[in-house]
Amino acid sequence: MLSSAPPPSLPRRRRRLRAPRCRRRAFPGRTPMRRTLPPTSLRSKLPSRLRAPFEKGVNVDAASVIVLTVVLIALVAMLCYVAFAKEKKTLHYLFITIIVELIVWNTAVLGGKYVAADPELSVFVDNFAYFGAAFVPVTMLLLGLAYQKSFKGFSKAYGLLFAFPIITMVVIFTNDFHHLFYLSYTPGVGYVQGPYFVFYALYSYACLFTGMGLLCYTAIKTSGVLSLQALLNVAAALIPTVTNICYTLHVPGFYVYTTPVAFTITVLLYIVSLFRFGFLKTVPIATQTVINRISDCFVVIDRELRMLDCNESFTRRFYDRSNAQKKTKLDDLLVGMGLSADQVASIRWNIAVAFESGRLQTADLAVEAGEGPLFYTVEYTPLSESLSYPALVLLFKDVTQHVLDLQALRDNQDILLERERLASLGQMIGGIAHNLKSPILAISGGIDQVQWLVSEYRDSVGDQEVTDDDHREIARDMDEWLAKMKIQLSYMSDIISTVKGQAAQFSEDSSHPFTVGEVLKRTQILMQHSLVKGGCTLETEVNISREQVVFGDVNSLVQILDNVIDNAIHAYNGDGGTIKLNVEPVEDSVRFSVSDQGAGIAPDVQKLLFKEMTTTRGKHGTGLGLYMSYSTVKGMFRGSMWFETQPGAGTTFFIQIPLAGKRG
Repeated sequence: MLSSAPPPSLPRRRRRLRAPRCRRRAFPGRTPMRRTLPPTSLRSKLPSRLRAPFEKGVNVDAASVIVLTVVLIALVAMLCYVAFAKEKKTLHYLFITIIVELIVWNTAVLGGKYVAADPELSVFVDNFAYFGAAFVPVTMLLLGLAYQKSFKGFSKAYGLLFAFPIITMVVIFTNDFHHLFYLSYTPGVGYVQGPYFVFYALYSYACLFTGMGLLCYTAIKTSGVLSLQALLNVAAALIPTVTNICYTLHVPGFYVYTTPVAFTITVLLYIVSLFRFGFLKTVPIATQTVINRISDCFVVIDRELRMLDCNESFTRRFYDRSNAQKKTKLDDLLVGMGLSADQVASIRWNIAVAFESGRLQTADLAVEAGEGPLFYTVEYTPLSESLSYPALVLLFKDVTQHVLDLQALRDNQDILLERERLASLGQMIGGIAHNLKSPILAISGGIDQVQWLVSEYRDSVGDQEVTDDDHREIARDMDEWLAKMKIQLSYMSDIISTVKGQAAQFSEDSSHPFTVGEVLKRTQILMQHSLVKGGCTLETEVNISREQVVFGDVNSLVQILDNVIDNAIHAYNGDGGTIKLNVEPVEDSVRFSVSDQGAGIAPDVQKLLFKEMTTTRGKHGTGLGLYMSYSTVKGMFRGSMWFETQPGAGTTFFIQIPLAGKRG
């Protein structure tokens, strides 16, 4: 097993081994002690596996030198590539370690070809080879753990894995004193294993097979058995394993240098995986299968803002437009998707924030398409690796249908609210029509009186009995009646203005400054009939200047107060009562409160009030009034609305809105 190394010391009297007792190493790797060929009589007794190199002679050695030289050049090239990579992570350093170990191992094997004639130097070179051979299995284990994301950095626990290879090196270099590794050794012929060699072989095999097993298992589990990357990992694991088994079973064509060469091919396949899949720069292949199965678009980019990978959903939706390919620059990708310069700048800014903070960022995005705009929620998720963030995932969640459904819901809600508003307005108009009768009758009576005075004045013209004082009295009576009619006309004008404002649809464009007094005046006009009909009286207490200015839509605030007062009227169930309307300043706001002493609000209704279209009137209400009032206070006035109630004792609704110039 990974045996590259030392024979025991070379005693003066060398024990001759019989061919049947000769054992070859379980894992190849060491060079023969000498280039001197064994006697023909001894070679004839050797197994065919041991006899083949001597029969082929120098041709085998020349071929091995060429192969090992090419392998060393390849290892140095791989070392340079990995060592000079930007933003190296744990996998980079493990690759560097295993490449260095293979360089040491292959160099020792190659050096053994040139020093075979010198027994002492040959022993040293063989011993030196174990600095690579003994440590490769442990490094391979760490590589498998890192690939599975179990190993994220060196610690004391992982450092203990190297204790056994270190002890092995000590045992090898001191084998002359205890013969634990090799009981005996004959250069070019074979050796007899010592007791320690068995433990060394078991430990090395355990580390090697565990590491390669983790690499294969992770690749197959996450990427699928037939994926190219998984097949590369499996092939990389099988090559040294099959080579070792063939060498152990004396299969012709497998020589002492085949093991380090096989491991070099293994590392080379991992490097190919690096080139082909961005093995060390992107997310593990574990995500590839998952992202190909989700319907949302998925793109992975690195810190250089290059696309590293994308899922099939992104390819299907944007490939024809963006011509997306790996290593494509992000700006080119986004422009190809049809995004504007402002949208590209916004995405770049969110990416920078995600990389800097290491936290998820979310933003909305609209993409123009032939069938209409597509709406996405974009999640920017940085990928963590050893306390750094080498890559980032852009997940485009298609929320187009959700946006369309939400818009349809809003449209339907607006229709419901408009129906409620018009229904409420219809009730108000019925009461207002009743209220208009009084001023109309008063004006009609006033006109009759003025006409009578005009007739009287006409008849008095030329009458000597009518004095100037009589004329002045007639004029004074006419002025009085005209003043009375003017008051009634002003009252009618206020009613018409109030109704006109309530009849118009509410919008943010109708916001303008208005006074507290104006709100109270309109509320009194609109609710007068309902108050009389319900047998209620409205007591108004104003602890703030009526000229205090509030910004917003006066008609909206009037309707909110009307809804609350109307609920207070219904709270008395037709029995009548007193409703109190208080207005007071609270810091930078004005607070309206409407109180009744009715039945209160049931606990089950309290939980849903303002959150759903829930009514306090039972079957006589729809719940739209309070729901609309709460939404208007929060949305238009940036204020707040709440209530306090006690079953059987009454309810108070509070409406607090900022004063003009104090809105947040």
